[in-house]
Amino acid sequence: MPLDISDSLALVKKLCLEEGARTQIDNNWWCTREPISCTSDVLEALTDNFKEENFIGSTTYGKVYRGKLKLDSIGAETRDVTVKIWDDKVDVIDDGKVVEEEVRFLSHPGVNHHPNLAKLIGFASNGCWGPVNGVVYDLNPLDTLYNHTSKDNFSWIQRIKVALEFAKLLEFLHDGEPPYMVFNIDSTNIMLDQACNPILIDFGLLSGGIMGDLRFSQQFGHMSVGYCDPYYAERGIRRIWSDVFSYGLILLGLIAKRVDLKEDLATLNYETLDEWAYKVYKHQCLLVHTDLRDDKDFDKFDGIELTELAIRCIQEDNAKDRPTMSQVVKSLENLRAFQVLSMRTETRG
Repeated sequence: MPLDISDSLALVKKLCLEEGARTQIDNNWWCTREPISCTSDVLEALTDNFKEENFIGSTTYGKVYRGKLKLDSIGAETRDVTVKIWDDKVDVIDDGKVVEEEVRFLSHPGVNHHPNLAKLIGFASNGCWGPVNGVVYDLNPLDTLYNHTSKDNFSWIQRIKVALEFAKLLEFLHDGEPPYMVFNIDSTNIMLDQACNPILIDFGLLSGGIMGDLRFSQQFGHMSVGYCDPYYAERGIRRIWSDVFSYGLILLGLIAKRVDLKEDLATLNYETLDEWAYKVYKHQCLLVHTDLRDDKDFDKFDGIELTELAIRCIQEDNAKDRPTMSQVVKSLENLRAFQVLSMRTETRG
């Protein structure tokens, strides 16, 4: 039985105040807390009735909003959260089962400690308790990666750190027994927190691990437009290397400062990111945006390595020859920029 709005908000406040009072905040704190089942009124209250100014962007299957949780009676003290709601017209929703499955996944002790997975505070399912499917994340959002990729204030170091952290998340998921396959990797489904850490916030087509095979309705869900692996498009076969292809496009977008605008993808003769990359790529070339080459932390050899890595990830001729995410992580960790950053940190220490 879900709590009503007043009880739900009171409990969320209590949990957040407890967490805020901790001298050492770590990801393991939420691992011991059960997410709160609540009515959709709570989601409306947190977002000021889904006010337009709180809208961050659209995901593959819904929308995300900035939310504020008032921690006192006058609202002088607040906690920033992220609220995600699903579009109930999307096939994968299946009467709220997608909410139950996300709660099950994000609450599982085998994964809920990972820093790049959203931390779940509460959820509302329209099976019985209101018109809106949604969840509340303990996440102070900066923006979606989709919105932020082309911005000038997104530095070279921040971009390659995002690339590394997200690669480590996929490595973690792929190393499961059995492995998880996201199959819905898209820059709209990655939220950046205030420190520019990438947080995965969409799990609508997740399979493997504790989730098992996709539900019947999920089998009609396809990879995101603009991130769809040609191997899957031609054969209809889901394989883990399709996640590698989508990651390659995330990496390309980060270094080229470019995303495929969703409204343009349906345009006739629109050149997608992978088509552009293949057209201009030559061995040992740079697909790094010219503005980023002027960044004080940019290294030409890193730029070449990242270009080559992205191209290997999106190769179409033999999908099985794409690198594993473990190999991607190793390549990224060997970048000169990270070695320089490490030396700087040691010097300051």
